[in-house]
Amino acid sequence: MDFTIVTPSFRQLNWLELCIASVADQKDVRLEHIVQDAGTTGFDDFRKKMSKKWPDRNGYRRIMISEPDQGMYDAVNRGLKKGSAPLCAYLNCDEQYLPGALARILNLFQAQPSQEIFFGGVLIVGQEGRLISARKPVRLLLPHVTTCHLPNFTCAMFFRRRLLEARGAWFDSRWRDCADALWIMDRLKDSTKIGRCMEFTTAFTDTGSNMNLSPNAIREAGEIRESAPLIWRWFKLVWVLLHWAGKWLDGAYRKQAIHYSLYTFKSGHHREDFFKRNASPLWAERWFVRDRIHWEKMKRRLLPPSRAKHQIK
Repeated sequence: MDFTIVTPSFRQLNWLELCIASVADQKDVRLEHIVQDAGTTGFDDFRKKMSKKWPDRNGYRRIMISEPDQGMYDAVNRGLKKGSAPLCAYLNCDEQYLPGALARILNLFQAQPSQEIFFGGVLIVGQEGRLISARKPVRLLLPHVTTCHLPNFTCAMFFRRRLLEARGAWFDSRWRDCADALWIMDRLKDSTKIGRCMEFTTAFTDTGSNMNLSPNAIREAGEIRESAPLIWRWFKLVWVLLHWAGKWLDGAYRKQAIHYSLYTFKSGHHREDFFKRNASPLWAERWFVRDRIHWEKMKRRLLPPSRAKHQIK
């Protein structure tokens, strides 16, 4: 096998069906797809359905397990431990690989054996498959990731198993929503070699209820920022400007025409083709949501409790 792909699952069987299809139809690679479910009702029947729709074949096998876990990252760790391939990744239920994505990543790892991690580009799409934003991977700066956010999407992150075996680089499951950012911060501290695939490999679905907007995710992200050295927090604007400058030099802000294909609820057993003439890298819809969340949080801090409750309704 070339890849171990892990999908943590809980009560998202409709999305999981599309995710499984996008992994099962990858060509020119050998892979194992481990679905680690936390006890979804009807999972056994769903497993039987998928075994008929996407059966194992030479170079592809799928393991679907339902057992209690301690959250998403515990499920990812459990799945990774069940796998054996030298290259690893995890893909959530509402995410998909684009055609040929894994073959491109495999070629990069083979051509650059010193690289331990690769990030690919991500298409952010709506629930019907409509393109919202096209995001290329950026250079990562530890002070920026620590004081701001992780700008690259982990659904397009691929890494060597030897990070797990030699460095014990498992995800810290004590963090329910932001363990991926902490994992990358640890890799940056270890000077792990991180490369970029400037092609789009993955689609991330903006369902409106993604976990990075949950109250706990916002709380954990705040804890990470507060843990940064004081000098890093003082110079936060510098890290932001360097981040923006790097994106501009890479051409990440340019609009471009993009053809892509996804599995959708209406397309059934095949991918549906899409085309966007002027794909934007900006995700304005998410900015508005984040601004509203941060403004509500500020009102809770600044206004008296009774007045804040009234204002936030």
